[in-house]
Amino acid sequence: MYFPLEINEQIADMIRTATDLYSQVNNYIQSKGYKNDVFPGNVLGDMSDKVCEMITNLGDVVGRDIINQAFDEEEKRSTNLNTESHVSE
Repeated sequence: MYFPLEINEQIADMIRTATDLYSQVNNYIQSKGYKNDVFPGNVLGDMSDKVCEMITNLGDVVGRDIINQAFDEEEKRSTNLNTESHVSE
């Protein structure tokens, strides 16, 4: 079964922004040669991990939305099939 998917652009923009921040933080850490076990590398590393978690959480939200769209489409399809079977009786 094929159906169009709608992706929430506001959430997609948040993912893009968070991904850009993640890249900038990691590039900064690498450019300065900071170590993960001493300040400020440890603080920036923790921040990078939290941004990555944000990206993952936003991905979960998008995934759940897609699943809900699929279930809604299947429900519509099932309802239409049931309606058609009653009409032919």
